[in-house]
Amino acid sequence: MKISTIRRGIQKVKSYIALTLRQDPVRPWSVIRYSVDAAICNKRYGASIADYFELHFFEKTHEERDTYLTTDQALSFIRCVNGTEETRRFYNKDYMYRVLGPFTKREQLFCPPTSYQEFEDYFSRHRKAFYKPNNVYAGEARELWDADVTDIRELYERALKQTATLDEPVIQHPELARINPDSVNTVKIYTLKIRDECRFVAAEFRMGRRGICVDNMEKGGIAAAVDPQTGAIIGEAYDLQMNSYSAHPDTGAMISGYTLPNWPKVIRFTQECARACPLAYIEWDIATRENDCVLIEANVNARSSTIQMGVFHGRKKQFEELKRLYLESIT
Repeated sequence: MKISTIRRGIQKVKSYIALTLRQDPVRPWSVIRYSVDAAICNKRYGASIADYFELHFFEKTHEERDTYLTTDQALSFIRCVNGTEETRRFYNKDYMYRVLGPFTKREQLFCPPTSYQEFEDYFSRHRKAFYKPNNVYAGEARELWDADVTDIRELYERALKQTATLDEPVIQHPELARINPDSVNTVKIYTLKIRDECRFVAAEFRMGRRGICVDNMEKGGIAAAVDPQTGAIIGEAYDLQMNSYSAHPDTGAMISGYTLPNWPKVIRFTQECARACPLAYIEWDIATRENDCVLIEANVNARSSTIQMGVFHGRKKQFEELKRLYLESIT
């Protein structure tokens, strides 16, 4: 293993110790201890550093660790049911939006733009847009660009620097805005197509925090399990430190026992998206508006930790069974 790879791994461990265990400053002995144990978990279970900390492997026995779907196992599942080539294409947001664009029900502009005029026209129609670099996940490097605050020429120069997508903002359902108005609070739904049937694997409701424009847990957001049959939140919400919340920590809006609005529409819309998608397994980020639903993104990454927190628990056996059923359906 290269020295640079080891250094990056150690730095990542230090970052997670600070984030998950809230050590400030991070103690050297902690870095050694958790780095060694994380390496063992990677070898034994296929767990990434993110798995190790986000699923709190450092608190769990071997038997408990072995019940979790790790990143390596999730990647193996995705390659099996989706295939490698089409999965690789979907990591590119430009490609994903081109394939599933009608379900977004809003306008995207792919960067670098073809001309300044095209760029200026887009911001004449939408004064704000989310800037989403390609091949970046968990809310990394995303920004809300506002033409009323920043000069359009300056934004244009920034748009020329890398491939990305500008995405028209969504006005969410008033009930969801009440929970947290600073982000669009989405439901992430995991589906697997087996023949013509869309199976709902899991669902979670994600909420941002005050002053943050995304709802990703990696950016401080919280998430709660959702019953796919009813849209009701199961139990409490959690953050990456495994703190639990029965109400939103910033607004006080109740979370436990809350039923998401327009849930039958959410389910029907997700089924429509899944049937139109060339991939069998997808994680759908769905926003609910007052009268309908829109697709924020469709992801094929192996970030399976959030659906195994709190009341979810380990999902290794569930995905093994889904893989078996899928393979039987194509033989």
